[in-house]
Amino acid sequence: MEKLSKNISFEILQEESYEQFFLDNSWLDKDNFFEVCSRYGFPDNPLTVVIEDYYVEAAYRDIYYHYWSKSHFSWPRYCKRIFLFQNSHSQEEFFDSGHRGKLNDDFLGTIVVRPAYSRETNHTFGRTLLNPYKMFVMDGENQKDNPFVYLKTAEYKVHLLGNIFITKAFPFSSQDGVAMKCAETAIYELCDYASAASPLFARVLPSDIQKRLQKRLPERILPSQGLYCNDISYLLRKFGFSPMIYAGTGDSERARDSRECIEFQDLRIGLIGDNMLSEEQIVSEEQNWDYQHTTDYKYWFHYYVESAIPILAITAPNQEVNKHATLVIGHGKIRKSIDDCKIYQLGKLPCIDTAELYDYYIVQDDNQIPYSLEKMDRFTKLEDYKLDAYIVPLERHVFLEASSAISICDTVITEENKMIEEAIQYISSQYRSCADKEMDDALRNQYSYLVDAMSISEDNPITVRYYLVNSAEYKQFRISTGNTEHDKKFYADIPMPKAVWIAEISTYKFYEQGYSFAEVVLDATASNLSKVNSVILLRTAHFGVYRLPKESYNDFEDKIKQKKQHMGLSPVFEMFSNFINDEN
Repeated sequence: MEKLSKNISFEILQEESYEQFFLDNSWLDKDNFFEVCSRYGFPDNPLTVVIEDYYVEAAYRDIYYHYWSKSHFSWPRYCKRIFLFQNSHSQEEFFDSGHRGKLNDDFLGTIVVRPAYSRETNHTFGRTLLNPYKMFVMDGENQKDNPFVYLKTAEYKVHLLGNIFITKAFPFSSQDGVAMKCAETAIYELCDYASAASPLFARVLPSDIQKRLQKRLPERILPSQGLYCNDISYLLRKFGFSPMIYAGTGDSERARDSRECIEFQDLRIGLIGDNMLSEEQIVSEEQNWDYQHTTDYKYWFHYYVESAIPILAITAPNQEVNKHATLVIGHGKIRKSIDDCKIYQLGKLPCIDTAELYDYYIVQDDNQIPYSLEKMDRFTKLEDYKLDAYIVPLERHVFLEASSAISICDTVITEENKMIEEAIQYISSQYRSCADKEMDDALRNQYSYLVDAMSISEDNPITVRYYLVNSAEYKQFRISTGNTEHDKKFYADIPMPKAVWIAEISTYKFYEQGYSFAEVVLDATASNLSKVNSVILLRTAHFGVYRLPKESYNDFEDKIKQKKQHMGLSPVFEMFSNFINDEN
C-alpha cells in the first residue's frame, strides 16, 4: 500500500492485488469486506481503498473507557477507518481541490474496524456508513440492477485529508459480544440514523444505553446479557420515541409479569373491533359492514416498513432459546405474482393488499454485512429463526396504530364503494373517448392500454396501499406533482396534523406504473377508538372532499352527497413514496 501521510495509506484494489492487500491488512474481516466490495462491482471494477490507521470512533472510545480500559491486559484505544471510492484514483487527486467533485461522486462510504476480534463474535465492523444506492447486482440480462431502493437513509459528512465527503447511508455496526449485544446494537443504529435525519433526536452512545438500564435492571449492566422486548421499548421511549410492541400469540417473554402480558394480548393482538363507525354514525344509520380484509401483525409490520419506519425485529426458533434482534429498514424490489396473492372482496370489488406483494426485506443484521435481503419472518441468517415480536419506534403524537387505521380506511372504502366504481367508469370512459378520437396509432394504442389498465378483474384487481407519512412531506409532494391548479389548491387548503395515514387505491396495472385514482387520509393523532371520526380526506378520480377540524363526519358525508367541494381534480395522480432516493 502507498502512503498518503504517516497515518493514512491507500490502495487501488484490483483482482490481481486482492490477496496481497489482505496479507498486508490481516486485521480485516476478509469474507465480509469482499462481500461489501462485490456489491460495488469488484472485482470487475477497481476500487480505491483509503485506510486511516488511528481513528477515534465515538462509540468504540465510549465503550473503551467504560469497559476495555478496566481490563488487566492492555486494549487498543484506536480503530481503523476505511474509505471506499469507485474507480481508480491517484494520490495527487486527494490533495488537488479540482478533483474533489469527482472524488465525491465516486465516494461510497466508510467502514470503521474495531481492534482485534473479541471472544464472542468474529465480526469487527464498527460504525459503517455505506451508500446503498450505488450497490448493484447483475440481473438475468446481465444488466446492473440496484435492489436497495425502498429504504430510507440519512446524509453523513466525513473528513479526509482536508476534504469533506458526503454519503447517504443507514448506519450499521456488528456487535462486539461483550458491551453491545444485538439489541443494544440495533438501538444504537436506530438512534444514530434518527439523529442524522431529524433535529428532534440526539445521537446515542453505548454508555447512554447503559446509564438508562442501570435505573431499570436489578443486575449488572456489563458485560451485557442482552435485553428483553420491554427493555428495548423502555430505552426507545427514553430516547424520544413512542414505541409499540407487537407480538405473536406465542410470545410470553415480552412482559415482566403475567398481568402485563395479558394486557398486551388484549390490546395489541387482533383488531379493536369490527365496527369502525363512529357513535353518531351508529345512531344515524344502522348498517352492517362485512369485513373480509383480515390482517395480522405481519401485515401491520409491512405497513410500518412502507412508512419508512425502521423496525426492531425479534426472531427466535422457539421460546426456550436466546432471541436475536435485527433492524428492518426497508423492503425489496421484487414483487410476487398476482396468482400468489390473496384476493379479497372489499365492497363489490376484488382487491389485494399491497403487503401481499412483497416477501423480502432489507435488514441490518449484526451477523451479516449491511443491507442484507431476508425473507419475511426470518430477518437473520441464523437457522430456524423466525419473527417472534417486533417493536415500532413511532414518533410522539402518533396515536392511531396500524390495525385500527387499516380497519377505518376499509370502512370508508366500503362505505363509499359506489363512488370508487363511478371513478373507475369515469376514467375508463375518458381514456376510451381519447382513443376513439386519436388518429396517431401509437397514441391510440397507449390510450387503449390505459382503458385495459382500468378494467377490474382477478388478473387486474383493485390494489390498496397503506402507509403512515409526515403530512408536510405528503402535502408538498401532492402540490408539487399536481397536474392542475385545482390539484395544488385542493391540498394546499387542507389543515392536517403532523402525521397522517394514507390508503392509496389503484388497479394492479396502474400500481405497477406508480399511479392511483383514489385515496383516503386519516388523522394519525386520533385515538384507536376514534373510528371514522379520524377521516380527513377522500379523493376519487376528479372529485375530492375534506373535513375541517371543527366539522363532524356527518358534515363530511353531506359534502360527499351534495358534491360541494372540488370537482376539477386530475382523475389519476402519482403515488407518494416515503423512500426518496436523492442520489443523482
